[in-house]
Amino acid sequence: MAHHLLDAREAAEVLRMDSRTLIRWARLGQVPAHPLGEGKRKLWRFLEHELLAWVEARESEKMPPKTATITVAIGAHARRSA
Repeated sequence: MAHHLLDAREAAEVLRMDSRTLIRWARLGQVPAHPLGEGKRKLWRFLEHELLAWVEARESEKMPPKTATITVAIGAHARRSA
């Protein structure tokens, strides 16, 4: 399996976001990233498969489980009917 190493601009295009925001998130550890170099001015590189997995994980965290959604809907219907 080939791992595609992306610079900040390329990774930002994949995520459809501003590269400066992506670099800030990388510095804060909010997105999977790999710093190259030492000191303040690191070069950040991103593995495409890690970014895609990160996006998928964030999306699954936002979605409530289907059973919970159905239970809430049934409860709301029961309250309206009563």
